[in-house]
Amino acid sequence: MLYDIPTPILVIALLLGMVAVVEGGLRIGQRYGRDPWSKAREIHTALTAAALALMGLMLAFTFNLSAGRYDIRKNLVVSEATAIQSVRTGLDFLAPEPRARGLNLLHYYNGKRIAYMKVGRNAARETEAIQQSRALFGELWRVTAASGNYAATEPQLRAAQYAELTGAMLDLNRVAREREEARYRTVPQAVIAMLFALAVGAGGVLSYMSGATGHPDRLPTYAFLALVCLVIYLIIDFDRPRRGLLQFDAAPLERVFTG
Repeated sequence: MLYDIPTPILVIALLLGMVAVVEGGLRIGQRYGRDPWSKAREIHTALTAAALALMGLMLAFTFNLSAGRYDIRKNLVVSEATAIQSVRTGLDFLAPEPRARGLNLLHYYNGKRIAYMKVGRNAARETEAIQQSRALFGELWRVTAASGNYAATEPQLRAAQYAELTGAMLDLNRVAREREEARYRTVPQAVIAMLFALAVGAGGVLSYMSGATGHPDRLPTYAFLALVCLVIYLIIDFDRPRRGLLQFDAAPLERVFTG
Protein backbone atom coordinates (compact mmCIF):
# COMPACT_ATOMS: atom_id res chain seq x y z
CA MET A 1 0.00 0.00 0.00
CA LEU A 2 2.73 2.49 0.95
CA TYR A 3 4.60 1.76 -2.29
CA ASP A 4 1.56 2.77 -4.33
CA ILE A 5 1.63 6.31 -2.91
CA PRO A 6 3.99 8.85 -4.57
CA THR A 7 7.01 9.61 -2.39
CA PRO A 8 6.43 13.41 -2.15
CA ILE A 9 2.88 12.82 -0.89
CA LEU A 10 4.13 10.33 1.71
CA VAL A 11 6.80 12.68 3.03
CA ILE A 12 4.53 15.74 3.00
CA ALA A 13 1.92 13.78 4.97
CA LEU A 14 4.63 12.75 7.42
CA LEU A 15 5.82 16.35 7.76
CA LEU A 16 2.28 17.61 8.38
CA GLY A 17 1.74 14.91 10.97
CA MET A 18 4.99 15.85 12.70
CA VAL A 19 4.02 19.55 12.67
CA ALA A 20 0.70 18.71 14.32
CA VAL A 21 2.43 16.56 16.95
CA VAL A 22 5.07 19.23 17.61
CA GLU A 23 2.51 21.97 18.10
CA GLY A 24 0.46 19.72 20.36
CA GLY A 25 3.55 18.61 22.28
CA LEU A 26 4.68 22.19 22.86
CA ARG A 27 1.31 23.19 24.26
CA ILE A 28 1.00 20.11 26.47
CA GLY A 29 4.56 20.57 27.71
CA GLN A 30 3.98 24.24 28.53
CA ARG A 31 0.73 23.50 30.34
CA TYR A 32 1.36 20.22 32.14
CA GLY A 33 5.04 19.36 31.82
CA ARG A 34 6.92 22.02 33.76
CA ASP A 35 6.25 20.65 37.23
CA PRO A 36 7.05 16.96 36.34
CA TRP A 37 10.19 18.05 34.46
CA SER A 38 11.48 20.15 37.39
CA LYS A 39 11.09 17.14 39.72
CA ALA A 40 12.71 14.58 37.44
CA ARG A 41 14.87 16.61 35.10
CA GLU A 42 17.54 13.94 34.60
CA ILE A 43 15.00 11.21 33.87
CA HIS A 44 13.08 13.27 31.33
CA THR A 45 16.28 14.37 29.64
CA ALA A 46 17.47 10.76 29.43
CA LEU A 47 14.11 9.64 27.99
CA THR A 48 14.26 12.35 25.33
CA ALA A 49 17.80 11.36 24.38
CA ALA A 50 16.75 7.69 24.24
CA ALA A 51 13.80 8.46 21.94
CA LEU A 52 16.02 10.45 19.57
CA ALA A 53 18.70 7.76 19.64
CA LEU A 54 16.13 5.08 18.83
CA MET A 55 14.87 7.10 15.88
CA GLY A 56 18.45 7.66 14.68
CA LEU A 57 19.14 3.92 14.92
CA MET A 58 16.02 3.14 12.92
CA LEU A 59 16.94 5.73 10.30
CA ALA A 60 20.43 4.25 9.94
CA PHE A 61 19.08 0.69 9.75
CA THR A 62 16.47 1.51 7.12
CA PHE A 63 18.85 3.67 5.10
CA ASN A 64 21.35 0.81 5.02
CA LEU A 65 18.65 -1.60 3.79
CA SER A 66 17.42 0.68 1.01
CA ALA A 67 20.90 1.79 -0.11
CA GLY A 68 22.03 -1.86 -0.21
CA ARG A 69 19.14 -2.81 -2.46
CA TYR A 70 19.85 0.18 -4.69
CA ASP A 71 23.48 -0.91 -5.08
CA ILE A 72 22.40 -4.45 -5.94
CA ARG A 73 20.10 -3.19 -8.72
CA LYS A 74 22.80 -0.86 -10.06
CA ASN A 75 25.43 -3.63 -10.08
CA LEU A 76 23.05 -5.98 -11.87
CA VAL A 77 22.84 -3.50 -14.75
CA VAL A 78 26.63 -3.71 -15.12
CA SER A 79 26.51 -7.51 -14.81
CA GLU A 80 23.88 -7.71 -17.54
CA ALA A 81 25.94 -5.48 -19.84
CA THR A 82 28.94 -7.75 -19.25
CA ALA A 83 26.84 -10.84 -20.00
CA ILE A 84 25.53 -9.30 -23.23
CA GLN A 85 29.09 -8.46 -24.25
CA SER A 86 30.15 -12.07 -23.58
CA VAL A 87 27.36 -13.35 -25.85
CA ARG A 88 28.31 -10.83 -28.50
CA THR A 89 31.90 -12.09 -28.43
CA GLY A 90 30.73 -15.70 -28.52
CA LEU A 91 28.66 -15.10 -31.64
CA ASP A 92 31.95 -14.95 -33.55
CA PHE A 93 31.94 -18.76 -33.35
CA LEU A 94 28.98 -18.91 -35.73
CA ALA A 95 29.01 -19.07 -39.50
CA PRO A 96 28.51 -15.70 -41.26
CA GLU A 97 24.74 -15.94 -41.84
CA PRO A 98 23.69 -17.15 -38.36
CA ARG A 99 26.22 -14.78 -36.83
CA ALA A 100 24.62 -11.80 -38.58
CA ARG A 101 21.17 -12.95 -37.46
CA GLY A 102 22.41 -13.49 -33.91
CA LEU A 103 23.98 -10.04 -33.72
CA ASN A 104 20.80 -8.46 -35.00
CA LEU A 105 18.70 -10.29 -32.39
CA LEU A 106 21.16 -9.40 -29.63
CA HIS A 107 21.06 -5.74 -30.65
CA TYR A 108 17.27 -5.69 -30.38
CA TYR A 109 17.44 -7.60 -27.11
CA ASN A 110 19.83 -5.02 -25.68
CA GLY A 111 17.46 -2.26 -26.77
CA LYS A 112 14.58 -3.88 -24.92
CA ARG A 113 16.66 -4.21 -21.76
CA ILE A 114 17.44 -0.48 -21.98
CA ALA A 115 13.74 0.23 -22.52
CA TYR A 116 13.01 -1.83 -19.40
CA MET A 117 15.06 0.70 -17.44
CA LYS A 118 13.27 3.72 -18.87
CA VAL A 119 9.59 2.81 -18.64
CA GLY A 120 9.18 4.64 -15.34
CA ARG A 121 6.13 3.67 -13.28
CA ASN A 122 4.21 2.27 -16.25
CA ALA A 123 3.56 -1.36 -15.27
CA ALA A 124 2.08 -2.27 -18.68
CA ARG A 125 5.12 -1.00 -20.57
CA GLU A 126 7.43 -2.70 -18.09
CA THR A 127 5.70 -6.05 -18.64
CA GLU A 128 5.75 -5.51 -22.39
CA ALA A 129 9.51 -4.81 -22.38
CA ILE A 130 10.14 -7.96 -20.33
CA GLN A 131 8.02 -10.14 -22.62
CA GLN A 132 9.64 -8.75 -25.76
CA SER A 133 13.16 -9.25 -24.41
CA ARG A 134 12.33 -12.84 -23.41
CA ALA A 135 10.93 -13.55 -26.86
CA LEU A 136 14.10 -12.19 -28.46
CA PHE A 137 16.20 -14.28 -26.08
CA GLY A 138 14.26 -17.38 -27.17
CA GLU A 139 14.99 -16.66 -30.84
CA LEU A 140 18.65 -16.00 -30.06
CA TRP A 141 18.84 -19.23 -28.07
CA ARG A 142 17.57 -21.21 -31.07
CA VAL A 143 20.32 -19.69 -33.19
CA THR A 144 23.10 -20.41 -30.69
CA ALA A 145 21.82 -23.87 -29.71
CA ALA A 146 21.87 -25.20 -33.28
CA SER A 147 25.21 -26.96 -33.66
CA GLY A 148 25.00 -26.64 -37.44
CA ASN A 149 25.31 -22.85 -37.13
CA TYR A 150 28.92 -23.02 -35.90
CA ALA A 151 31.76 -22.29 -38.31
CA ALA A 152 34.25 -24.77 -36.84
CA THR A 153 34.37 -28.17 -38.55
CA GLU A 154 36.57 -29.97 -36.02
CA PRO A 155 34.20 -31.73 -33.55
CA GLN A 156 36.11 -31.00 -30.35
CA LEU A 157 36.57 -27.32 -31.19
CA ARG A 158 32.91 -27.00 -32.16
CA ALA A 159 31.86 -28.67 -28.90
CA ALA A 160 34.03 -26.28 -26.88
CA GLN A 161 32.66 -23.23 -28.72
CA TYR A 162 29.10 -24.52 -28.35
CA ALA A 163 29.58 -24.96 -24.60
CA GLU A 164 31.10 -21.50 -24.22
CA LEU A 165 28.41 -19.64 -26.16
CA THR A 166 25.43 -21.50 -24.69
CA GLY A 167 26.97 -21.03 -21.24
CA ALA A 168 27.16 -17.28 -21.89
CA MET A 169 23.52 -17.35 -22.99
CA LEU A 170 22.45 -19.13 -19.80
CA ASP A 171 24.41 -16.62 -17.74
CA LEU A 172 22.70 -13.76 -19.59
CA ASN A 173 19.28 -15.25 -18.86
CA ARG A 174 20.16 -15.70 -15.18
CA VAL A 175 21.33 -12.10 -14.76
CA ALA A 176 18.26 -10.76 -16.58
CA ARG A 177 15.93 -12.70 -14.26
CA GLU A 178 17.87 -11.53 -11.21
CA ARG A 179 17.58 -7.93 -12.37
CA GLU A 180 13.84 -8.29 -12.86
CA GLU A 181 13.40 -9.87 -9.43
CA ALA A 182 15.58 -7.23 -7.74
CA ARG A 183 13.05 -4.65 -8.94
CA TYR A 184 10.63 -5.96 -6.31
CA ARG A 185 13.05 -6.42 -3.43
CA THR A 186 12.18 -3.48 -1.25
CA VAL A 187 12.31 -2.64 2.43
CA PRO A 188 9.22 -4.21 4.08
CA GLN A 189 6.35 -1.77 4.39
CA ALA A 190 6.09 -2.56 8.11
CA VAL A 191 9.62 -1.18 8.56
CA ILE A 192 8.72 2.03 6.72
CA ALA A 193 5.55 2.39 8.81
CA MET A 194 7.56 1.87 12.00
CA LEU A 195 10.05 4.51 10.84
CA PHE A 196 7.18 6.97 10.32
CA ALA A 197 5.78 6.20 13.78
CA LEU A 198 9.19 6.66 15.43
CA ALA A 199 9.76 9.96 13.63
CA VAL A 200 6.38 11.31 14.75
CA GLY A 201 6.89 9.98 18.28
CA ALA A 202 10.39 11.44 18.60
CA GLY A 203 9.10 14.80 17.37
CA GLY A 204 6.37 14.70 20.01
CA VAL A 205 8.82 13.87 22.81
CA LEU A 206 11.23 16.58 21.68
CA SER A 207 8.53 19.24 21.47
CA TYR A 208 7.01 18.22 24.81
CA MET A 209 10.38 18.62 26.51
CA SER A 210 10.91 21.94 24.74
CA GLY A 211 7.62 23.19 26.14
CA ALA A 212 8.22 21.70 29.60
CA THR A 213 11.58 23.44 29.96
CA GLY A 214 10.04 26.80 29.19
CA HIS A 215 12.01 27.24 25.96
CA PRO A 216 9.52 26.47 23.15
CA ASP A 217 11.87 27.41 20.34
CA ARG A 218 10.25 26.08 17.16
CA LEU A 219 13.04 26.89 14.70
CA PRO A 220 15.58 24.21 15.77
CA THR A 221 12.77 21.70 16.27
CA TYR A 222 11.38 22.20 12.77
CA ALA A 223 14.87 22.27 11.27
CA PHE A 224 15.56 18.91 12.89
CA LEU A 225 12.27 17.47 11.67
CA ALA A 226 12.89 18.76 8.14
CA LEU A 227 16.24 16.95 8.08
CA VAL A 228 14.55 13.78 9.30
CA CYS A 229 11.98 14.06 6.50
CA LEU A 230 14.77 14.57 3.97
CA VAL A 231 16.53 11.40 5.10
CA ILE A 232 13.27 9.46 4.97
CA TYR A 233 12.66 10.79 1.45
CA LEU A 234 16.09 9.49 0.40
CA ILE A 235 15.37 6.12 2.00
CA ILE A 236 12.12 5.72 0.05
CA ASP A 237 13.73 7.06 -3.13
CA PHE A 238 16.56 4.51 -2.86
CA ASP A 239 14.00 1.79 -2.36
CA ARG A 240 11.67 2.72 -5.21
CA PRO A 241 13.63 2.68 -8.48
CA ARG A 242 12.31 4.78 -11.38
CA ARG A 243 9.85 6.64 -9.16
CA GLY A 244 11.89 9.47 -7.70
CA LEU A 245 14.99 11.57 -8.16
CA LEU A 246 17.41 8.64 -8.17
CA GLN A 247 17.54 6.98 -11.58
CA PHE A 248 19.77 4.23 -12.94
CA ASP A 249 22.24 5.06 -15.69
CA ALA A 250 21.74 2.96 -18.84
CA ALA A 251 25.26 3.77 -20.08
CA PRO A 252 26.69 0.26 -19.38
CA LEU A 253 24.06 -1.28 -21.69
CA GLU A 254 24.28 1.51 -24.24
CA ARG A 255 28.03 1.03 -24.55
CA VAL A 256 27.73 -2.66 -25.51
CA PHE A 257 27.15 -1.82 -29.17
CA THR A 258 28.52 1.73 -29.29
CA GLY A 259 31.66 1.40 -27.17
